[in-house]
Amino acid sequence: MSNENKFRITSLNVGGMACAFCASTMENGLSKVNGIKEVKVVLESNEVFVKYDSSVITEESIKKEIEKLGYYVSDKTTNDISFMLKDIKRRSIISWSLTSLSSSLTYLAISYNNLTMYIFYLILVVVSFNLFYIAKPIYIGALNAIKKRILNEHVLYGVAGLASYTLGILFLIYKDLLGFLLISSLLTSLHLSAGWMGGLLNYKVERALHKIIELRPPYAHLLNGEDVPISKLRRGDIILVKPGEKIPLDGIVIDGESEVSEALITGESEPVIKRKGDLVIGGSTNGNGYLKIKIVEDYNNSYLSRIIGLINSVKQKKSRFMSFFERVIDKVWVPLALIISVVTFFGWWIYGILIGKDLILQGIINALLVTAIAYPCAIGFSTPSINLSLYEKLLNHGILIKNPYVYEKLKHVKILVFDKTGTITCGKPTVKKYTGDQKGLLYAASIERLSAHPIAKAIVTYAKEKGVEEFLEVINFKEIPGKGVIGNINNNVVEVKRDASGNVTVYIDNEYVGSFDIEDDIRPYVKEYIKELKEMGLRVILLSGDKEDKTRKIAHKIGINEYYANASPDDKVKIIKELKETGESIMMVGDGVNDAAALAIADVSVVMGSGVDVSKNISDIILISNDIGILVKLIRNRKKLSKGGPLNVLIALSYNAIGIPLAILGLLTMQIAMLIMALSLISVFLNANIFKKMINL
Repeated sequence: MSNENKFRITSLNVGGMACAFCASTMENGLSKVNGIKEVKVVLESNEVFVKYDSSVITEESIKKEIEKLGYYVSDKTTNDISFMLKDIKRRSIISWSLTSLSSSLTYLAISYNNLTMYIFYLILVVVSFNLFYIAKPIYIGALNAIKKRILNEHVLYGVAGLASYTLGILFLIYKDLLGFLLISSLLTSLHLSAGWMGGLLNYKVERALHKIIELRPPYAHLLNGEDVPISKLRRGDIILVKPGEKIPLDGIVIDGESEVSEALITGESEPVIKRKGDLVIGGSTNGNGYLKIKIVEDYNNSYLSRIIGLINSVKQKKSRFMSFFERVIDKVWVPLALIISVVTFFGWWIYGILIGKDLILQGIINALLVTAIAYPCAIGFSTPSINLSLYEKLLNHGILIKNPYVYEKLKHVKILVFDKTGTITCGKPTVKKYTGDQKGLLYAASIERLSAHPIAKAIVTYAKEKGVEEFLEVINFKEIPGKGVIGNINNNVVEVKRDASGNVTVYIDNEYVGSFDIEDDIRPYVKEYIKELKEMGLRVILLSGDKEDKTRKIAHKIGINEYYANASPDDKVKIIKELKETGESIMMVGDGVNDAAALAIADVSVVMGSGVDVSKNISDIILISNDIGILVKLIRNRKKLSKGGPLNVLIALSYNAIGIPLAILGLLTMQIAMLIMALSLISVFLNANIFKKMINL
């Protein structure tokens, strides 16, 4: 087996990961296992991607290593993220029930002194069950992390939990320590709740993605009457789509006629008439007609599959904040918290010696409270919770954020550059006027129907609307890129010449017989959107490869004063570079392959959902719905969006900043400590949801 072939990549759904610390633990822990070459954790989707040497380690062994770290692997064959959500929810509810029970029993023990010892043993049983059964995977993870020389949140939890449990048992000697059993139970509940909250947010994201997947029907009708899963369809297969059904995959109509709604996919609200030769997109909805379709893209290469693939690739990206956690926080926070805890203990012990008192127990209590308050899940959960909440909301509105740190870049944008074709316009040329006789129209449509060019399609559609039903036979057909088409019809040489601006002329035997005025319709409400962008203080520019007169006409029609015409792909790159020299941040919105190079050097790049893949691969934002209006709303919220992550981190840190000094100074009671720990996690989760609702789309 060659070195290349022995490496495999597996994707595993892992439960129990709640924050950035968990993700870092997983990557650091697995990377130290013999045979594993590379590990990538996607906290937002609970996925772990592992590249491993199949001659050294198996996938089953990798799963066991994950379990040793204190997490568990879901059965991916169920393809249902709700499985893990239900499991972590169940564990959290049980844990909180046990914590509530132990809290009630603690209250009874304090209130009724004559029952204290009996209730103590009952509390001990309840808390022990919570710690050593419900939270057993966490302790296993802590031990294995220590073996791998990793100090993570499991270790901190284990230290705080076991120390609290031990102090609680010392109630038999020191009557004031009963409440520490409750702290150990509360820590368990908080740890599991962090996983539940993360799972809930992730579930919402997956549900939003599932809406896209559900656009496709599960089965397709073959000509022989057999229904097959759409994943089994191959390029060239012929299928039937009945009235009201969804079109399974991308294809070309070879028979029939119907109105097709593409609104859920492209954002175009009006149904489009589809006839023989027209392209249809998988996931769009057929109207009242019957369509026979030839599949042109298989399941993995269809339009929706490419969108879903892009979404999955996005889930593998990490924000700068997450990378910062991996490089610094997880290597500093836990060791620092443990050091502060130890220093606190010795500080109180020495202070007791100096004043002539035995403060060892007080030192132990304060040191323990430091580790409890320093528990880092709220901090590690702060940014992922914001990102997940925003990701779900934006995805539901047809916006796919590819780079998690784009929110920070958005707020600095001052110049907005729009490519014209397919962005400002619909990318669907239509004939506005034909000058010539019926013969010229018939000959032009007959030869153009053999071309796949958008202008050719516009001419054929126009001819059908004008009553042309039968086309003439064409021989010696040839298409000249950028020039037009030529061929023979009834022993006549027919030539249709095109230019970049939509001027099309028809010649028969070198004699002019007619011309078409073709334009690409402007997207609805673009003028209003441009006006709003300018009112925000943005400098708006139009880029186009069309001639000066066409570009000027479109620019003035939509209210843009600054434009560039006759722009080649190299020209577009040059223009973006010149604009960047002004020192202003630039957003470019494009569609086609000609925009890819310019998009790559813009500070923020946006592509329409109908854009080509090469543009999508280098973009920061994809407008799945092709709706410029939703982009305008995103820009309107750009300053607010940049504040979400830092605000949540600040909220999480504030609890630690208040609690740790109080614990060091001995001013923190057990009750306040428990309140701070609970509030920190709840505040981060609630703020993420509140912040999401504040973004008006």
